[in-house]
Amino acid sequence: MKDSSTTQEIRMARVSRRRASGLLAAIVGVAGLLAMLGGCHSDGETDGASSPPSPSTEDDGGTSSVPIDANTPPPGEVDGEAGTTTPPSMTVTTRIITTTHRAIPGKMFGGWGPHLGHLVRRPGGELWFVDDACEGSGADTCDVNVNRRVDAFRLGAAGWEKRATTALPSGIQQNTATLVAGDSFESYGVDTSAQRIVRCSLLPTETSGSCSAIPIPLPPSTNYVGAAVSPDGWKVAWATTVADGGGGSFHWMVDYGGGWNGPRTGGVGGYNDASYINAAFYGGSRKTELVMHAQLVSGLAPAWSFFGAVGTVDVASSNAIGFSLLSNANDAIVSTNDVVVDAATNDTHLLARTTSGAAAYFFKPDGGVWSGVLATIPKAYRARFVQLEGGRLVLIHSDDGKGLAMRISPASRTKGQPIDWNATGDTAIALPDGYTNLLAIYAESLSYQGYAPPTIELALVGSAREGEVLHVSVRP
Repeated sequence: MKDSSTTQEIRMARVSRRRASGLLAAIVGVAGLLAMLGGCHSDGETDGASSPPSPSTEDDGGTSSVPIDANTPPPGEVDGEAGTTTPPSMTVTTRIITTTHRAIPGKMFGGWGPHLGHLVRRPGGELWFVDDACEGSGADTCDVNVNRRVDAFRLGAAGWEKRATTALPSGIQQNTATLVAGDSFESYGVDTSAQRIVRCSLLPTETSGSCSAIPIPLPPSTNYVGAAVSPDGWKVAWATTVADGGGGSFHWMVDYGGGWNGPRTGGVGGYNDASYINAAFYGGSRKTELVMHAQLVSGLAPAWSFFGAVGTVDVASSNAIGFSLLSNANDAIVSTNDVVVDAATNDTHLLARTTSGAAAYFFKPDGGVWSGVLATIPKAYRARFVQLEGGRLVLIHSDDGKGLAMRISPASRTKGQPIDWNATGDTAIALPDGYTNLLAIYAESLSYQGYAPPTIELALVGSAREGEVLHVSVRP
């Protein structure tokens, strides 16, 4: 699936672009279309093997179309590569958040949806993890085609505790996107049977949330949900209609505070769909503009081709968004990793994934145009930005076969100038066994909560334990 799982009610269940041995999953008839087990086109779904999924495709686990002991590793650990160390002054703490993360090894990718909001912080500072969940057996047995529930966990003095569970409508197949809206959490998913985006709201004092459909109809074969919150608190949600072989479309809707408006609909340049979208709002006079980093798909299943793209839309308008391709001649861009707007400069920084599985860094100055690839991090299947209070940017990436590493930007930056990530060097972050290959990095983001975190907090899924989520707290 794409964002979490790709099955939409979708009369056109999407075929999962899965990795691991390129295994084509079983045929699932959703309105008569093929759906690979694991659903959607995958950004690289694995079958639970120790190696990360193939970089050429994306799959959140779904449909249509496509955590170990809590411990603190010892400081000063060196991984044997020059310039890659855990400084003695840095404290890394790890804790298990949950063992019911939605996954079925070999069938439903535990790493889907890292582009969706899950690790979020309340305005008062409490850290929560809002996760798509299921069980190994019983009424809530994990199912590729049914996303049964969302669990909410809170970090307290004694560690992580489960605080609430929200049952999802039966038509939601893919994973959900979560925002902080005032003092509540809102999780968004596509009900493919009703052809609507569903919003589920949970107050932190509640033990269960409630769900209702946004009353804006969507075409059949629509899925791959996403959501973001603007600096003024406007809520934006989106999804893409999949047309295998070309002719897909993209829809976004917005709530300015008095109800939902939309959909704003447009084509995707003749591609099948626009999915796995990371998004970020600009600031200042451009605070209603949203930049989206998407994966575009072409071809007929299962012979898909994948492309990284970017587009910008003013959510104060009713315009459709147009996407343009990101290019890299020697190692083609095939999927997304992250995008962030620097709060200090309003410049845009983007991480895409290449065919070889590297993270490629692009830059666009405020009011300017996109650069080519300025830095490449090999063997970085997952990569994310964390924008901290005070403006520092942290680049977090998987180091396939070794675990996790980070690079921290200079304290001050020149407006209009990219960050020289090659000069910063990697700092290794020691992780427990089972996390040498990462399938997902969930990070706090301005896009999901509207304010920057004070510390580096991450939630990870490792290939050896796809049904677990590990919290990693870093204190440099």
